[in-house]
Amino acid sequence: EKSLRQIITSIPLVAAASRSEITDIKELVDIAREYLTAVRVKVAIGITASSDPVRSLELSAYFTHCKLQSSHLSLALKLAMGAAFKAKNFINAASFARRLLESPEMSSERNAELRQRAQKVLQKSEVQGRNEHKINYDEMNPFSLDCDTLTPIYKGSPEIKCAYCSSIYSPSGEGKICKTCRICEVGVQSVGLVSS
Repeated sequence: EKSLRQIITSIPLVAAASRSEITDIKELVDIAREYLTAVRVKVAIGITASSDPVRSLELSAYFTHCKLQSSHLSLALKLAMGAAFKAKNFINAASFARRLLESPEMSSERNAELRQRAQKVLQKSEVQGRNEHKINYDEMNPFSLDCDTLTPIYKGSPEIKCAYCSSIYSPSGEGKICKTCRICEVGVQSVGLVSS
């Protein structure tokens, strides 16, 4: 987390020499934002695992929607699949297993054991076909993750962004300091990151 935060706070001090470097800088902000969000979600999963297992399940599901590299997304799907299966949320477990099996990482021989595990979870979950716990997660409805509350903002609901890193918040986050970059006040109208 410390390295990601250092990257995202150093970017405004970088001078780009070309348009391609400007594009690279903006892409780096996006990558750092997604990974910082993923780290925050992962930490929250650990904190809530024993005290609030339903919230932990929700966070595990949201973790799988962070825009991570394929190998890292596979780890998020593995975590969510295991958590859902253990909690007897078989519909969710089957969904995560399917997504994991569709991942390009699963074609690699080094992931043969994980592929077999996902296939077993999928089979057993499809037989059970129910969820033990109701969670605030609708995989069929696109959503953005509120970077303040770590809850979904489903498509069509109002949202605001951090002008610098583009982290998304519900309108109740307006005026707060962005929890991702810790640089910008959420909801302030600004030109954002300007690279020249």
